[in-house]
Amino acid sequence: MRTFAMGEKTRLDESAIRVEFDVSGEGLAAYCFSLGTADLDVVCTARPASLTSAVALVAGGTGIAEFHVDLSAVDDAVDRLVFAIGAREPGFGAGSHLRLLGADGEIGRFVLPVGESTRERALILAEVYRRDGWRFGAVGQGYEAGLDQLVRDLGAEPDQALFTAAVMADPVVPDAAAHVEPAPEPAGGSEAEPARVSEAEPAVDPEPAPEPEVGSEAEPAPAASADVVPEPPLQAEQLPEPQAAPDPDPDPDPADAAPLSPRPAPAVEYEGRGDRVLSIERPVDAGPFLIELEARGTENFVVWTLDADLETDKLLANTIGTHRSRALVDERGTRTSRLKIEADGAWTVRLLTPEAARPLTDRLEGTGPETVRWAGPRTVVAMTHAGGSNFIVGTFTEHGGDEAYLGTLANVIGDYEGESILPKGPCLIEIEADGAWTLATIPD
Repeated sequence: MRTFAMGEKTRLDESAIRVEFDVSGEGLAAYCFSLGTADLDVVCTARPASLTSAVALVAGGTGIAEFHVDLSAVDDAVDRLVFAIGAREPGFGAGSHLRLLGADGEIGRFVLPVGESTRERALILAEVYRRDGWRFGAVGQGYEAGLDQLVRDLGAEPDQALFTAAVMADPVVPDAAAHVEPAPEPAGGSEAEPARVSEAEPAVDPEPAPEPEVGSEAEPAPAASADVVPEPPLQAEQLPEPQAAPDPDPDPDPADAAPLSPRPAPAVEYEGRGDRVLSIERPVDAGPFLIELEARGTENFVVWTLDADLETDKLLANTIGTHRSRALVDERGTRTSRLKIEADGAWTVRLLTPEAARPLTDRLEGTGPETVRWAGPRTVVAMTHAGGSNFIVGTFTEHGGDEAYLGTLANVIGDYEGESILPKGPCLIEIEADGAWTLATIPD
């Protein structure tokens, strides 16, 4: 059974999926919001089905709920489905989780970080969104102000009457949802209209789809630079074109590759292919360091650090297709010596000292996850993000350890523009993003 970490994503190869809630708390109501149309569309106990989102609440609707989704019938304008839960009282019970299911049963589950959600009265549990097809992402974003704040973050105005009705309504009895907002009988072989899909009911019998094959066993190769098309590229100075590493499979065109930043010589470099548990040599005796990752496959690329008991510790990458990023490791006093890599193609791992991070002076921009360095005084920093998923900015001391965490500057989902206080340097700034971002210091 697969367990998703917060922020982890996966490609969906099936059009018919089920999303099940099992959440404990006081006065709970389950919701699915669809984004992309002029009005925020919602499915809940007060409105158990929607043609726009092709979502049906077929059972439950409180802390226990089952949504059926036909991704092939989602309105063309809808680009994101957000699965959320609201509560009358703050806090959610231990063991609360969400399950993602397909035709062959459970694809995976996401156990909510309820230990960190004692004051929240609403949570975004997960999202299903378009990007080269449909993908699933485990979110875990909490809102102390409840559903009002959550819905405003989605770009809409809260409908208090609907929310109240959802909390007060009786749970949906299986098969009852189909009678709330009936759809026309399916027309065999007909195609959907561009702006409205009316040929399919919200929930259909799932069609089995083949699961992606797991990558082959990794074979380490001598260290060498590799040509990569990042997804998406970070804005940085172009380096001379590197020489291709020997690889029997065709790799992306090197003319399209763009490096993260001027690359210092790595302390250690590894190359391999497919799934592997990789033993690494730390580039520093103590404290944090950077791991630069490159992937040249077409399916999932997932990298975890492993602790001394070989348990997964920190998720460094979880993407699909070609990838390049820099992650901060051992910022909280751990001593990583192994990585767990899941890949279907060739990959490269480079270990770098903290000094290799791009420096923030007055302004810095990039795309996707990265770690940068600040060496100035305590000041105000302005931040922007243009993306559809998590944007988290955390700060850490360079020496690491139990007291290394300095604070979080931003923790939102989607587009963002705001300011916070950047602590006195030197420190490391870890950025988690799925789109373009900027950091700019504001002088006194």
